[in-house]
Amino acid sequence: MNTIRQLIVKQRDFDLTRVAVLALVGYYLKVLQPPLGRLDATVPINGGMVNSDVVRSYPSLLAQGKSDFDAIENYRGDTFVETALGIHLLPLNQTLRQRMNARVPELFEFVPAMMESLQTRGKSDHRVLPSCGWLPLNAGTFSMDNG
Repeated sequence: MNTIRQLIVKQRDFDLTRVAVLALVGYYLKVLQPPLGRLDATVPINGGMVNSDVVRSYPSLLAQGKSDFDAIENYRGDTFVETALGIHLLPLNQTLRQRMNARVPELFEFVPAMMESLQTRGKSDHRVLPSCGWLPLNAGTFSMDNG
């Protein structure tokens, strides 16, 4: 006999977000703080948003499968996104595009240091949760008919 479970809908006192993956992106961006600090010192800006904030914002788009600079506008004013990434204000799409295009050679000089930081200090903890004994897992699925 099949038992039908009761569905209970409750209003919570917190907001859910569609961009929870940015919490993980933000964790790894914190690991990159030393190289990003050197980036700001080596490639200064005479006003406006610092390069490290611009660089922090682009991986947030890539982690969601968005590669166009205009997609950043969808997250303007989203406090979760800004807090997760450690950014006080997201760059305008024009700022993101211009800075990433104009400064690519200078920015690429910092990529090896960022990769080294991630490899040495950014290791994930893949243990079970102490509160419930479960292992957190995020699995994406894709169905395809190969018939």
